[in-house]
Amino acid sequence: MDQPNKPAASESKQDPARNAKRRRGPRRPRFEMRVNTKHAPRKPADGQPLSCTTETTLKPEQMLELYRYLKLTRQVEERLVNLYRQTKVVGGVFRSLGQEATAVGSAYALEARDFVTPLIRDLGAVLVKGIRPREVFAQYMARAWGPSGGRDLNIHFGDMEKGFIGPISHLGDMIPVMAGVLLAARMQKKRPIGIAYIGDGGMSTGAFHEGLNFAAVQKLPLLVIAEYNHYAYSTPTSLQTAVRDLAEKAAGYNIPASIVDGNDIIACYEATRHAADYARRGGGPVLIEAKTYRRRGHAEHDDQRYVPAGEIEWWEKHNDPIDRYERYLLQQNIATKEKLAEITADVMREIEEDCSWAESSPMPEAEQAAFGVFDNSVVAPALRPEVLKN
Repeated sequence: MDQPNKPAASESKQDPARNAKRRRGPRRPRFEMRVNTKHAPRKPADGQPLSCTTETTLKPEQMLELYRYLKLTRQVEERLVNLYRQTKVVGGVFRSLGQEATAVGSAYALEARDFVTPLIRDLGAVLVKGIRPREVFAQYMARAWGPSGGRDLNIHFGDMEKGFIGPISHLGDMIPVMAGVLLAARMQKKRPIGIAYIGDGGMSTGAFHEGLNFAAVQKLPLLVIAEYNHYAYSTPTSLQTAVRDLAEKAAGYNIPASIVDGNDIIACYEATRHAADYARRGGGPVLIEAKTYRRRGHAEHDDQRYVPAGEIEWWEKHNDPIDRYERYLLQQNIATKEKLAEITADVMREIEEDCSWAESSPMPEAEQAAFGVFDNSVVAPALRPEVLKN
């Protein structure tokens, strides 16, 4: 007997498309490119000299402290160049001339518990995190009293207590390292955020993409400061990446991005502070592209013959971060010329004292320098050659 109320066999099966949709879970919102340009570079009105953004949460005393860090960064590097020319530096000197505001302004937006891992051109961030100039001088001169005891050079050292993760020369590799630091902190029920600095060239390396992808999936509080300084060593940025703005690369990881005027220290601070608040609330990583310019070569040995004539001079005259900030402080009546001169004099006194201290430091003993290269509880330290024992 027919049973008209019983569905056919094909009708009794669930719709495969509907079943698959249930397995996938709720549909994710459609991704839309999110690049904040509030603090992006702007052309000055009526050809006036560039200054800094006036909209800020900084107090006057904080603004003066920022100025001190800016001057300290530039003058420490000036002294390193002098030491290099006197053959007192072991290895090369890598300067941030013209882009100091990016490192100083961004690092200043962090809390003491937070971490940074810089590149060789981010000395300003290291100083903001509490590393003294004497440590930098002794490190560059490979002295025994330096942070690495003469085992490594420039800012290839770290201080975990101060939240400074030492960088290495393999550009891009510190992105996954910082992701690991932040994941470990989460597992320990801690809530710091971290800044990892990267250059326009380093953003084309595999490690950068792998690290940022992992951080995005895990929603780690990682801020990536991408410094668009126009050159990857000697290659113009336009010849090694297809995007016009580095911030566009954030779309591949479904994370927000912003473009900031990297020579406006107030803008760098505010953009980083905003991103840090977002990351602390559990939003995950943020990519901040800082538009700046590298006025020196890759290192002091680089003669920059690949740079078009007049380009460096234009940036020096029209868009120097210290000149811009001094102009801002004076225009906003935050400081007088006398006050700025006083801060500069104090910076120079500190540099003189710390440089003298570093130069008085001895070179490391050969045997002592062999310790700590590997974990000596696992690998025995290298022994002093017989000829040195006599």
